[in-house]
Amino acid sequence: MGDFAVNGLLAMLAQAATDDVGLTVGGTVVMTCSIVLVLGLLIFCMTRILREKRPTEHHHAPLDIDTHDREA
Repeated sequence: MGDFAVNGLLAMLAQAATDDVGLTVGGTVVMTCSIVLVLGLLIFCMTRILREKRPTEHHHAPLDIDTHDREA
């Protein structure tokens, strides 16, 4: 890394070590929205999976699929 990158990295680490680093209102809104969206999607997917009834028939791939992986 160049001197500029190292100095920038050291400055970020020094700023992170202080107690006066805070989150702006916009950052808080974006973070809250993203957490709510991810948790909502997780709950939606899990309820769809867990509420699904057992299938009446099992679907399997046919055995005669030609994948062309044995061609020379």
